[in-house]
Amino acid sequence: MSWTTQRREASIANVVFAASLLLPVFLPFASPLFQLPEFAPPQLIYSRDLVSLLLAPWVSPSSMYRVLSRLLQSALLLCLPKDSILPCYLLWIAIGLSRTLVGFLLSRSVGWTYPSLFNHWALYESSGGCGPPLVTYLLASGVRPNFSVLLVHLRGYRWEVTESFVLLVACTLLAGLDHAPWTYGIAVGLAIIVITFRAVFAAYHPPEIAHMYPSPESYPESHHNLKRHRAGFQITLLLVVFIPLPNILSTLLPSPATFQMPSPSKHGVPSLEILILSYPRPNDTPSSPDHHSILSQTIASYLPYISSSTALSVFTHASPSTHPSFADAQQRFRDAPVTFHADQDTHPDANPGQYLHVAEAFRWIVEKGAMSPEWIMLVEDDFPICGEWGWKGVLRVMQALERGHNTPSPETTKIWGGFVGTGGSGLILHHTLLPILANTLRLHALANSPFPPFMVRRPADIVIQDCLLGADPLCPTAPSSKDMSEGVWLARRQPTMVITSRLIMDHIGATASTGKGRLYDANKWRCGWRHPFHGRPEFHIHVHSLEKYLVLELYGYYQSFQ
Repeated sequence: MSWTTQRREASIANVVFAASLLLPVFLPFASPLFQLPEFAPPQLIYSRDLVSLLLAPWVSPSSMYRVLSRLLQSALLLCLPKDSILPCYLLWIAIGLSRTLVGFLLSRSVGWTYPSLFNHWALYESSGGCGPPLVTYLLASGVRPNFSVLLVHLRGYRWEVTESFVLLVACTLLAGLDHAPWTYGIAVGLAIIVITFRAVFAAYHPPEIAHMYPSPESYPESHHNLKRHRAGFQITLLLVVFIPLPNILSTLLPSPATFQMPSPSKHGVPSLEILILSYPRPNDTPSSPDHHSILSQTIASYLPYISSSTALSVFTHASPSTHPSFADAQQRFRDAPVTFHADQDTHPDANPGQYLHVAEAFRWIVEKGAMSPEWIMLVEDDFPICGEWGWKGVLRVMQALERGHNTPSPETTKIWGGFVGTGGSGLILHHTLLPILANTLRLHALANSPFPPFMVRRPADIVIQDCLLGADPLCPTAPSSKDMSEGVWLARRQPTMVITSRLIMDHIGATASTGKGRLYDANKWRCGWRHPFHGRPEFHIHVHSLEKYLVLELYGYYQSFQ
């Protein structure tokens, strides 16, 4: 392999910049303290961390493929003119800010209002190095690495490979090795904007173009530059097709991944018990055998997934005589693997409501003693699971909970729960938290509450969520929190909950709320909606396989619950 053009001496600035890109590849071997995380929009949106954006070209690569990409970036920089370094860095700032804007729009903004536009990776895709700005610079500037024709000799044959072809291969390799379609897509989009602006400027300002090439001797160079810009635009269009292609194919092809409920830690005791809380709802009394109440529909959605490792229970603190839907479901599912329990205890010292209802349900689970399950998933009786797509999300979260709770490192925060729904539904708790939560919720339910009157009363679901997050003083927190102020700890703590990027539970009781006079929008908080906590740093989000099944199955589940 040889170059037909005379190579220029690489400038000192290019050598230093290229070497600085390679330095993070080796520094983590000396000390983990030198390993900077890659840039992702949540660092700007939620943590206001501008440093991660500014230092993104020098972060440590997260995979071997990105190490190879970093080597290619350094090689390209050595072949570029010395005045290309600052434009490349400024282009990265533009790309990073654009990524943040797009991530915000497709998650917290229109991604919240229009679930079909929500995309997890638009927000969470990480990137580092100088690959994206290099692609924009090479495509839009007309500048080329220090070669025009590459001569390849093999077995006596000779091919001429034009610089456009080499440029296409280089940009394609960068995009493929980094596997960051959102970042490279924005880089290519920025190149299209620059090329289009230049074309419009040339069309409406011919004097400026003539001034740029005043002498006839410069016309050939002008023609050569125009050819380069045209070639850059053609390569850009090809990259627009190539960059999203791997993600499209991975969505359409079947997944080899398998999803299983973690094995029970005790023989004969399930790993997960789905605890459905039921309370009388207005206008939900079954009028005929063919009419299924909201509770019956919810129970039926979970039944296909009940096994030796997963149990299903229905709990109510209302009398069966005042709760006909409970009695009807008990009769309908008398031969199904469902446990029904109507708690008849009286509590004259407490106010009836959600605090007492949930506290009594937790007490009932705790009283099982050695037969208590490892994990409990709390479900309100109008939140059915979103079919097999939704259940696979539960399995993924359960696998993450088992790994996170049994962590061997004392410095690492244990994972105490998950959240796959909204409100009080879909909360998954470790059984060791139930006594704490039962007593805390009972204190909230007391008519003569010991809490001071100026203290803001939190709803029952918020009390549980705060406990799982470690924000409640009665619940487990990270060991290091004792040595930090509350603000510093909240900023630095590790994720203590696992969630799915989208809601995997439907909401079918919006127009039949248990609260008097309360009505909800029946079209909101349905299967596939963005999870309310998506993006927050204290949550570990599982999304990898859920997005793939979403494309194939989601809209079918939308229709099945209408």
